[in-house]
Amino acid sequence: MSLPPTAPDASAAEPAATTAAAIIAADDLVVLAEEDRRYLVRAEAKGGVRKIKGLGIFDPGRLVGYAWGTPIDQGTKTLRTLRPGIADITRGLARKAQIVQPKDTSRILFECDIRAGSRVIEAGIGSGALTSGLAWAVAPMGHVYTYELREDFTEWGQANLVRAGLDHLVTVKTRDIKLGADERDVDAVVLDMPDPWHAVGAAHDALRADGHLCTYNPLVSQLEQSREAMVEHGFQDLRTLELIERPWVVGERGSRPDHNFLGHTAFLTFARKA
Repeated sequence: MSLPPTAPDASAAEPAATTAAAIIAADDLVVLAEEDRRYLVRAEAKGGVRKIKGLGIFDPGRLVGYAWGTPIDQGTKTLRTLRPGIADITRGLARKAQIVQPKDTSRILFECDIRAGSRVIEAGIGSGALTSGLAWAVAPMGHVYTYELREDFTEWGQANLVRAGLDHLVTVKTRDIKLGADERDVDAVVLDMPDPWHAVGAAHDALRADGHLCTYNPLVSQLEQSREAMVEHGFQDLRTLELIERPWVVGERGSRPDHNFLGHTAFLTFARKA
């Protein structure tokens, strides 16, 4: 009597046989996860070894055909192959500037009612973390219009969007939004720039009648000037928040707050166009 087949070994050298939807295909974006680190790699039918920061020499072609979740060895690391979520994409971005943290991004999406189909203007792309969150939220029919003064940030942020597969949802313009935006009747404007109070007028012109405005201000002095400009331009329902994130260490013998918590990043001020 023949024995039933054994389950495939997830750590085997050859890809496990499974359904097409459950395996990594060529051109899929893959998150290689190692504890609290994430690496974004696009699987390729015809790979070719290359150097990837943090991973060393890696061949993206080796990912094709493996089941999602399969662990793979890379040098001394054991990495999990995950489908990308927006949290993974944000953590895996190549950083050139300080990013807007997920705790702030998620609140911006919530307070500004940014959803599938929304049209959003953003000022300041930086490394593209907030841009990625906005694009993820407005997909598949919405669009993000990003204004950035610095050419190097434009190129860096766009490269991260391409790597994340979100570039088709974003138009990046190397221009000063303080001089005005091209778009009209957008649903929300998010200003992440050193002097957002100078762009509040442009935001007012671009927003629909009851649209949302958010400013991201690290300093109290910036916050105060931003709010003053909002009042001058007739914005209403002003609210300012500061979000603190504190993780917890959970163990068998008890739990406690982590000593390393994410404190002040910025003040978020929200308003509605009257």
